[in-house]
Amino acid sequence: MPRKIKKIKYCPRGHSSEDFAYFDAHGRNMIYSDGNCDLCTKERFIQEFKTWSSGNVNIDKIIRESQINNRCEKLHWIPYDNLQNIEHIADGGHGSVYSAKIENGLKRKWHFIKQDWEYEILGIEVALKEIKDFRYDIAEFLKVSKIMDNYDCIGISKNPSTQNCIIITDLDDDLHNCLTKTFWDLEWETKIEVLASIAECLGNLHGKNLVHCSLHSGNILKERKFKIYDLRIDLDLCKLESDLILNSNNKNNKIYGLIPYIPPEVLRGSRFSKKGDIYSFGGIMYEIVTAQRPFADQAHDTYLMIDICNGVRPKVPDFMLNWIPEWYLDLMYQCWSDDPSERPTAIGLADLFREISDKIYDDIVDNNVMRQLKIADENQKNTSKSQKQELFELFSYSSKLHPQSRYIGRYIHTLHGLCDSLEEIKSGKSSDPNLLLKSNKSSTSNINTREIDEETDMLAKISLVG
Repeated sequence: MPRKIKKIKYCPRGHSSEDFAYFDAHGRNMIYSDGNCDLCTKERFIQEFKTWSSGNVNIDKIIRESQINNRCEKLHWIPYDNLQNIEHIADGGHGSVYSAKIENGLKRKWHFIKQDWEYEILGIEVALKEIKDFRYDIAEFLKVSKIMDNYDCIGISKNPSTQNCIIITDLDDDLHNCLTKTFWDLEWETKIEVLASIAECLGNLHGKNLVHCSLHSGNILKERKFKIYDLRIDLDLCKLESDLILNSNNKNNKIYGLIPYIPPEVLRGSRFSKKGDIYSFGGIMYEIVTAQRPFADQAHDTYLMIDICNGVRPKVPDFMLNWIPEWYLDLMYQCWSDDPSERPTAIGLADLFREISDKIYDDIVDNNVMRQLKIADENQKNTSKSQKQELFELFSYSSKLHPQSRYIGRYIHTLHGLCDSLEEIKSGKSSDPNLLLKSNKSSTSNINTREIDEETDMLAKISLVG
């Protein structure tokens, strides 16, 4: 039986009950919190504004607005000494990621009877993203989160030693790690649910006129307590489409991202668009059915960029082809079309995968799409343990990362940008700036003829696609 909650009509400051009433989890019954008042909470937050600052006026403004206007999802300025048990997890494109616990929790509501704060997430483990890239605009990230009415972060802090800002978020798994752990047990029902969930998230972004600009499996997050298809998209590099269109006449010399997920028009120097996100979605479709990230076996350099611009796409291993419906492969390659206008929309993808998901759930096989799906699922299920082990070993060997591949975001010279430095590269004064492992040669006089020939060949190709 639900606990009876005393209904309080007025707090001591005379705020009416409407100011702090809320609905239960089912959204049906009005409940009045015992000793809490939203207006009292808002006033207390405002009183404390003068006690903290991030050092950035724009960031302070966004945090304060969320504390005044948001009923539940409030941002916080979190003192660094409130973060305990800090442990390094990994280095990313913009900085480093750590795990930590919020020792004293975060202020949630002002309790007007106790005359004190009520706290939440005490001792909860969180992720710290310490931003070391001075070009990364944290205020812009928070602005996009506000547009989506869904802050991807809990709060902001600052490392007193480095003076770097820290974005504090939930500690989630990413899709790539989930697929690595569960791929061989995934049925098509789950794969379709995953794709439907991602496409719906992307459709929501596009519906708010936002372009993600960096969609890949590392930016698709799953809360650890939920199922693999309970996903959300990290709003890391989202931009307003209007801002991108405004600058559409200007070519980019540099872009940020992962080469295998970047569409050819952007590699050539054009601005990102919603259709560019769909190209990136094709890479996710590839990973879900192969457990390999695109072009894992190749150097992520200018040569790969040229190949992509000339129509080269990741190849599905032959032994997996009978596990994948033909319509799925066709759709994946449509997302990868060199012509952005031929790519589907996020809403179209979401509708398709949701319709298929519903039919799988109801066991409806009424068309060629569902028949192919059923056959593919049976083919994978009927693979014997010995065959699966043999394939797994072959697959593991073939999917080893190339030493010059990189699935962490970085700044990349576009083909347009490289054309601007054509003479320097042709003369051997500089090598491919997109090559991750640069040679240790002490001077340009040590560059051998073969390397110069390769650079010249590369530049000839650039002139065809740039």
